[in-house]
Amino acid sequence: MFKGREARLNRVIFRILASRKLLTSYDMYLEIRRIKGFRHTKYPSVDRRMKALRNEHWTEEKGTRKTKPGFDSPLYELSVRGQTALKLTELDMNDLVRTAEEKLLLELMALLSSFRESRHMPRKLGNQS
Repeated sequence: MFKGREARLNRVIFRILASRKLLTSYDMYLEIRRIKGFRHTKYPSVDRRMKALRNEHWTEEKGTRKTKPGFDSPLYELSVRGQTALKLTELDMNDLVRTAEEKLLLELMALLSSFRESRHMPRKLGNQS
């Protein structure tokens, strides 16, 4: 998500979508070009990233908007998965464990255990009787 070649651009896209609800790829491109260090980013790179993030369920399409040439362009917003990823990057896990109250830590342990169990349980294939 925030690793590899696309990490910097992904992080910028997430922050922009978190602050502004619905944007098209072109709107995102215009916003990114205003940021120092991203002034030379090309539109195809932004559009490709936006589509990849949607395919990976980090963003969601919420309708369309007509563009000047008359085409429908999808409006993107940050999904719950994307919002959670953004919050987790802003969080220092060591600080959380060091300073959180015991009740919160117990809830966190239960949540992590539940997640781990759901990931390791074998899936049922078809109707096996």
